Amino acid sequence: MQNLFQKKRLAFSVLILLLLFQLVFSFLFPSVGFNDNWQPISTYLPKFAIENSDNFILGKIYPLISSQYRLNSDIGHYLELGRNFSAEYFKTSPFLERPLYPFSIFLFSLPLRLFVEPSYGVIFILAILLNFILASLAVILFFSLLKGLFSLKVAWLSSILLIFSPFMHSFLSQPLAEMLMVFGVVLSAWLIYNYVKKPSVPKLITFSLIIGALMLGKMFFATSFFILLLAISAKRYKEGAAFLLVHLIPFALWYLWVTNAWGIPYYSHGVQHYSMGTWMFEMVRWPWHEIYLALLNVVPSFTKALVFSFLLVPVVFSIFGFQKIPFKSKNTIYFGSIFSVFGLGFLIGFYYLRHVFLLFPIIYPTAVLGMERAADFFGRHRRWYAPLFYAIVIILIILISNINLYQIFDYNG
Repeated sequence: MQNLFQKKRLAFSVLILLLLFQLVFSFLFPSVGFNDNWQPISTYLPKFAIENSDNFILGKIYPLISSQYRLNSDIGHYLELGRNFSAEYFKTSPFLERPLYPFSIFLFSLPLRLFVEPSYGVIFILAILLNFILASLAVILFFSLLKGLFSLKVAWLSSILLIFSPFMHSFLSQPLAEMLMVFGVVLSAWLIYNYVKKPSVPKLITFSLIIGALMLGKMFFATSFFILLLAISAKRYKEGAAFLLVHLIPFALWYLWVTNAWGIPYYSHGVQHYSMGTWMFEMVRWPWHEIYLALLNVVPSFTKALVFSFLLVPVVFSIFGFQKIPFKSKNTIYFGSIFSVFGLGFLIGFYYLRHVFLLFPIIYPTAVLGMERAADFFGRHRRWYAPLFYAIVIILIILISNINLYQIFDYNG
């Protein structure tokens, strides 16, 4: 049985089928909000021109989707940019600093554009298909990475937890950049792992440029912080400095394109409207008691976000399991990852659950290691207690992760 599940082709096929099940399940039993940030498909229809292909989609596919399904308010911007990737649409877009996801949708639609201009309905389907491909690649890379670093069991269980995570259930069926973020985090981890095994200057430049390009999906600088922490910890200061400079090149090129080729004043929607990254400069003018209160809330806010993003159970097992990480720099990897996301949230001024969830490459495998410790304990009494324990815990995590969490709290927060 173990030899059977070690076969890559079988493993990848099973994981992709499970992910396809999650995609269908997410449309039939969606995890969506019901406030103004979430609207039914019918609300979006008047905003877009209904074309023949849209009528087919509405007639054949729309009835299969749950009546509870809602679209996030950001989706309209992504669909517009995916269909019309041009300066005109970026002038008023809140996503000027993160063009990679709509550009990916646009590239995905190019074969169709040889024959016909794709409608918004077609762009929506292409975006969902792109999500599925990105998620599949992320799961396959995640499985392969964990199999090499840990064990086959850790790779399988961690990948299943990722597929049936609250993050996947909430965002796989939404044309949002979240699947690109999941893929970006796993790809970054895989690139770092391969670089550490056999360092070279071409590898350093390549993986720095790739990670820098992924930042144009969303400015998730926790990855950059983590790599710099690894460089400092290993006293490889020149490589850390080189990475820092090279990984900013894709952003610099995009900035030059926007300001010079398109003539658009560059801006960050988050900074302009929510003071992301600038609130600390404003803080120096606050009364001392407000500064003290803000700093006092940092750790509790992050802890709450960590618990809510993973729904507690994996976090608890991760605490007991991280000591079983089978490599020397386990403290740097584990606590460095957590500190990097903690630092990003501190700079932003808010701990978004969808950002904190991107700790999954370290939380899920260590959670499985924690389950392993508990299963070994129970297995000392009866051998069948161990597999029963695994089954109960995994099923519990999957069940609570695939309800509509927005009925309890805002998972998008």
